Amino acid sequence: MGKGRRLRSAPFGPKTGQALTRYLRERTKHPYASSNALWLGSRGPMTVSGVRRIVRVRRQRAGIERRHPHMLRHIFAHRWLSAGGTEGDLMRIAGCRSKDMLKRYGAAGADTHAIEADRRMGLGDRL
Repeated sequence: MGKGRRLRSAPFGPKTGQALTRYLRERTKHPYASSNALWLGSRGPMTVSGVRRIVRVRRQRAGIERRHPHMLRHIFAHRWLSAGGTEGDLMRIAGCRSKDMLKRYGAAGADTHAIEADRRMGLGDRL
């Protein structure tokens, strides 16, 4: 369920499927395994602050600059569009109700996306 209790699709690939299968196998051994929550922390169902903490710890270990979980949506939107994905499909996958949300998510990478499109088309070299 997404924001506003709307049903949302979350497609993923084989590597993610394998990781989820391993997690679910281990989850059955957790003291709070009977919880309806998918993600469990040491004290029970994972909270928003718990997710934020995990992202912070993992990015520090990986030597990645400061990021917050919501920024991952912005990065995903930029990469989707840069790879040639359509705005309509991105709206469905990301749960956006309007193109205004896409503009916000994609704004950081809009210049890069435009430059990449220009290079692909090579119109300046056809003069």
